[in-house]
Amino acid sequence: MSGLWLISYVALWILVVLLTVIVLGLVRQLGVIYVRLGPEENLLSTREGLDTGTMAPDFRTADVMHDREIKLADLKGRSSIFVFISPDCQPCRELMPHLASFHKSRNGKVNLVLFSQSDRQASLELAKVHKLSIPVISDPEGGFLKIYQVRATPFAYRLDADSVVQRRGIVNNLEALEELLNDPLPDDLGVELPSSK
Repeated sequence: MSGLWLISYVALWILVVLLTVIVLGLVRQLGVIYVRLGPEENLLSTREGLDTGTMAPDFRTADVMHDREIKLADLKGRSSIFVFISPDCQPCRELMPHLASFHKSRNGKVNLVLFSQSDRQASLELAKVHKLSIPVISDPEGGFLKIYQVRATPFAYRLDADSVVQRRGIVNNLEALEELLNDPLPDDLGVELPSSK
């Protein structure tokens, strides 16, 4: 009988360890969902990413939508919004239909650039499906996500006419995109994003 008790005791401890791992995984996923939805109604300002008031990192790359080179210097002279998306991100897919209407509503007064973490062909197809006429940058290796310190998508920056970061945050909808154009509150410190690693 003592052998049966020992086996059941070991089996129960294995079950406890397994349930602990599952609960920790669920808690992490709740944190990711919280970041995606955010405590605010629209834009979730964060402490993550480039510091506000700093110059955006320079780049020179291909605009797959218009089949031409694009660089940061081309965007100076008016505000810019950089939107970073990932192909496997559900909130990113939900945001895509809003990009064209947002760009159209600004009448060319704001540069809108999409950084897609997918290959050239997938990025081009995504832009065509959503009828985008904005520059689309293919970033399958995540190089731009690294230099712009983007840890969660959909993430966006608003740059001023001199390419200085003014706002940053998670954008889940059209209202969040529009809120990027508002001036931040003086105490707008944002929230900490959970690590995606």
